[in-house]
Amino acid sequence: MALIAAFPGVHGEDSVARLAHSDTLLLAYQLPLPQALVMAARTLAPDPVWTRALFAAIGAGVAAALSAVVWRVSGPLAGLAAGALAAANPLLAYYSIVPYQEGLMMLLLLLGADALLEGREVRAGALLGLAALCRYEAWIAVGLVLVWRFASAATWRERGPAVIVFAWAPLLWILLWRGLAPRGTYVLDLDTGNSRLARLAFLATKLREYSGAALLALAAVGLVVVVWRRDRRWLAGLAYVATTMAAVVIAGHEAPPASGRVSERLIHLPALATCALAALALAALAEVTGRRARVAMRVMAVLVVTALAADGLRRTHALLAEAARDPALRLAVAVAAFADQRLGAGERLGVAAPPVPAAAIEDYVRKVERAGGDAAEARRIGLALAARSMDAERVAAQLARPPATVVTTADARPALVAVYEDAPGGSPWPLGPVLARFTAGARAVTLYAAAPARQSGANGTR
Repeated sequence: MALIAAFPGVHGEDSVARLAHSDTLLLAYQLPLPQALVMAARTLAPDPVWTRALFAAIGAGVAAALSAVVWRVSGPLAGLAAGALAAANPLLAYYSIVPYQEGLMMLLLLLGADALLEGREVRAGALLGLAALCRYEAWIAVGLVLVWRFASAATWRERGPAVIVFAWAPLLWILLWRGLAPRGTYVLDLDTGNSRLARLAFLATKLREYSGAALLALAAVGLVVVVWRRDRRWLAGLAYVATTMAAVVIAGHEAPPASGRVSERLIHLPALATCALAALALAALAEVTGRRARVAMRVMAVLVVTALAADGLRRTHALLAEAARDPALRLAVAVAAFADQRLGAGERLGVAAPPVPAAAIEDYVRKVERAGGDAAEARRIGLALAARSMDAERVAAQLARPPATVVTTADARPALVAVYEDAPGGSPWPLGPVLARFTAGARAVTLYAAAPARQSGANGTR
């Protein structure tokens, strides 16, 4: 909550889209559970701070759940260290205070893993199924659990119920859409013109950037410990992370097209595994023989975790400060704050800003087409999502009001109008007096009172 208070702007494109469309459950190919939470939170309390607080609590739950799982497998010292390292990991913390779906997926996966370790398969299946309604990476976990369950079962009579228990969510989703995702969207990016090695290098660089050399070095020691001990529980978890990253490298969404890059958020699972392995390494080093040596090593482990956590929090603050300096975000925060104070109940805010580039929509359509999807439906979806400019989306995400408060079409009747100076067509509405002007970097936006209805023929320019 301290970070949310210090940095009120909602950073990230997907998080902005979720808040700006909090009246819509299905956003393109995205799975529905995270958006269902956004819809519920915004319905109960429209101010986005409460939605962010909910997802921050989920992020804290990820650290606690990792601690519980590692504690169960490798003891209290490893568990406590893993939780502390995850709580302060810059990648996990940075993305946990806005409504991204990775945190909820990881929480449910960890709770499901804990249930499996406890031998409670029905509970584990329910949790893994919910995780599979967050992100497709969880489908891989479901598949691996089914492989294990099939191998351990003696007959098909035992294997059949396992499919229902563990794979219920992916099966229902596929039956609903007759495929992996709704028509006109795509899940697998199999464009052969993209370099898979470039993706791998990009993800490795991002993991090093967010985790830091010291944490990665400790994680490498932890990996050696896992291999040495041949603990099947650890090996199963690492096999899942490795399989998921292989799928990302082979078929993850590349953005922008032909760039060799995917979203840096796709290293969430490796980042979580890094924290767990580093904690295991510290716990293993503390298991030296001799009472005095053991006490000394445990004190050292506490000091190392404290230093790493402090450094992680410092870097998280720096990342959030950098995001907050984005001129587009600064203007959106300023416009939303002004509009929240001036708009009455039910009144609307018109936003005139640069439109989404047509090339971006065509890139999306081409991706769907190459994946064998419906190009016409893809174009319809792309145009619908691009109906409001990115600046209008950012403002809608910041407002403590329903998303329909922000309008962009000439037939709407806003009470306030925000005109960005780089909007190519000026304002589609007649403008009244200037109320405020905000600048950030090279960009600026002016807020006007809307002209009264009798001035409908007034000049709608800046």
